[in-house]
Amino acid sequence: MDIRKVAVVGSFAAGAALAFAPLASATPDPLISVVGSEESLLNSLFVGDATLAGVPSTDYSVVDGFDVIKSADIPAVQGSGATLGTTPFDYLTYGVDPLKAGLATDPGAYNVFNGALTEWADAYNTELYSLLNAGALIPATDLIGSTETIQDAFANGTGSVSDVATYFYEFGANDLSGFLDLPAFFPALVP
Repeated sequence: MDIRKVAVVGSFAAGAALAFAPLASATPDPLISVVGSEESLLNSLFVGDATLAGVPSTDYSVVDGFDVIKSADIPAVQGSGATLGTTPFDYLTYGVDPLKAGLATDPGAYNVFNGALTEWADAYNTELYSLLNAGALIPATDLIGSTETIQDAFANGTGSVSDVATYFYEFGANDLSGFLDLPAFFPALVP
């Protein structure tokens, strides 16, 4: 065989080995890197919002993978409702009308866009886990923090993986609606 042909075949073999190496060394739970990436994105958005709102970096720290406002600093960072009003942080995190959207008692990266991204990430993770694991339901450890649980999703559907994903997706849509205060802008859409 010609040396050029050997070189071409060898380069294809080396390329395939490099391309498929991550699959060969994959962790037992394929969603670990996905969840980590989602947490990183949420943290980046949160830090951006906090910086725009003038929140010093000493007022938040990482807890369970998420940047969160320290308990002692919540009153200085986030408004507390009608009596103390709202802060720029509230508008950046919870949306157009933070009081109507609902202020969190533990504000953190999982509240970005009023929590919509967290819910949608969990919907995505539910479907992806099912696809990679022969239709199995995602374990709670691969959810990044939805306030709704898998049990709630099963209680409101037929019990399929798609029901769980749809449940998380709909909660995300509701959270985004709260962020944008859609009923105020589109009252005809509200039943």
